[in-house]
Amino acid sequence: MNGGNPPGYLLAQIESALCSAFPSETKLAMMLQHQFSKNLEDIARGDNLTEIVYKVVQSFKTSNSLKKLINKALKENPDNPDLKAIKEKFKITTSLVKILRPLEINFINQMQQAYQACCPDELLEDWEDEIPDSLSEILGNLDDIPQATDNEKNIVKFVARLLDTGDIPKSHGDKLKKWLKNNANNVSNLLPQSSSHSQNYQQQNLDAQPYLLVKLESSKQYYQQRQPNYLVSAWFISDISHYDYLRNHQNCKFLETPPDDGESEQDVFSLEDLPKLIKFFLNQSNQYYKKYSCKPSIVFVLPYKLLNYEFERIEIKNNFDLTLPIGSQYCVVIRSLKRLDNFKEIPYRTNCITKWKTIKSSCQNRCAQKFVDVTNFNDWNKLYAYLETTNAALKLNKSPCNNIFRVIDTTAIPVALWLRKNNFTTINCQYELEQLLNSQINQLPEKVKQQRLDAFGKENKQEHIGHHLALLWEDPYLLPPQIDYTTL
Repeated sequence: MNGGNPPGYLLAQIESALCSAFPSETKLAMMLQHQFSKNLEDIARGDNLTEIVYKVVQSFKTSNSLKKLINKALKENPDNPDLKAIKEKFKITTSLVKILRPLEINFINQMQQAYQACCPDELLEDWEDEIPDSLSEILGNLDDIPQATDNEKNIVKFVARLLDTGDIPKSHGDKLKKWLKNNANNVSNLLPQSSSHSQNYQQQNLDAQPYLLVKLESSKQYYQQRQPNYLVSAWFISDISHYDYLRNHQNCKFLETPPDDGESEQDVFSLEDLPKLIKFFLNQSNQYYKKYSCKPSIVFVLPYKLLNYEFERIEIKNNFDLTLPIGSQYCVVIRSLKRLDNFKEIPYRTNCITKWKTIKSSCQNRCAQKFVDVTNFNDWNKLYAYLETTNAALKLNKSPCNNIFRVIDTTAIPVALWLRKNNFTTINCQYELEQLLNSQINQLPEKVKQQRLDAFGKENKQEHIGHHLALLWEDPYLLPPQIDYTTL
């Protein structure tokens, strides 16, 4: 019988149960002789019972026979409550470890998140020291937490919360749901939150997300101190689920730019003006929020030459006089102005919508399953030939040039993620990028925001990928209001 690789705390509890059931060396020897036809001295020797039992457990662990040891011990002493309890706990724990162990490296953050959701607040007061960094430690800590009055095991709650993260691969998620059905006292109270209901809830939240759209267009007329200036327009969409950029503009409000200061043309600004502009737009948006709205995502619609500008690093002062980069407070994504201008061409718009829907339908899959690495395509001709027949998202560990952006637009690629820097000295940026793509595609903007927040908290921000991430997010339904000329 294969007991896998049980956590250390579980081994200690097996030893304790055996000592309880067989409180003398003679009784332990009798059990081994009766049930296994083995002599105790051939398996373990020691100065005391505790030491001998430890060696017996290690021997059976080495031969993957712990389950058999527990069952046979219970057969020898069927009324011992400790053996009865450890039999059930061993079955539950080892079956879960078998599912989760392969995920531990790539999904430890999600496991820690689920663990925190199961912990009473008083246990998390000193969270930097308390958050365990391994699956075994997480399960051990959960076992130490007194069970609440709802009669559901902490380990069961942990699995439900882990599914709630929405990050677990579908194949493993299905196994975890089956595990819950087999081990939860009331699975109906857990699965609706942790399976399809959770995914639908996440999608509803995504659809109801408010957005701030900021469009920058190059202005050839106005220059100040030889710095390029831009025509800036902005819109606030309070609820995208009730917005149609062609036919229903009710939930989209055009935002005014700051009053003319008498020194520059109104609506024409330099990049240095962006902090005050963004703050002005956010303040103006307050009057349009729906009840219980969350923070808006900020979408910059940009000419090619600005698609590699670090808009997420723009710093604004919040209502508590803290100056913070917008990328650590809001989901910040970028879009191509050229693509938006070409949406009036129906065949192109149809292609964009088709490819976007393909990405949306992949929300149950891992990002990695839809992302292709095009970093090494230095020849835009070859990239175009490749992408024209590809329905995928893109990743790069360097900034695309303008011709690459033109190819991305031409082929209607809906999502692209890249690093503006790849010469890290302390981290493997390719590995870190792959870890980021362990999320679902519809969660990627939030995951990028989290990486940016993590980078903001680092002393050496340059050595964190969150400081260099750019996310192109071409939602064909998220556009400023337009007139549908085909209906005129």
